[in-house]
Amino acid sequence: MFENDEFVCRHMQLTKGDIVRVIREKELTSFSEIQDETDAGTICGTCVADIEEILEEELERRKSIGN
Repeated sequence: MFENDEFVCRHMQLTKGDIVRVIREKELTSFSEIQDETDAGTICGTCVADIEEILEEELERRKSIGN
């Protein structure tokens, strides 16, 4: 997968760390919420699957720590 400093959405210049941060800070649970907050995946869409995977990882992490 991506390292925290690698770009996931090149058009919006968002790294994995940026996406993880917004998911955690805003307690997001869906791709559409991430899109609303960041505009990721709104130009070419090639990052959508990667962002959905990052979201799934974060939701699993959240569930495992009971938050």
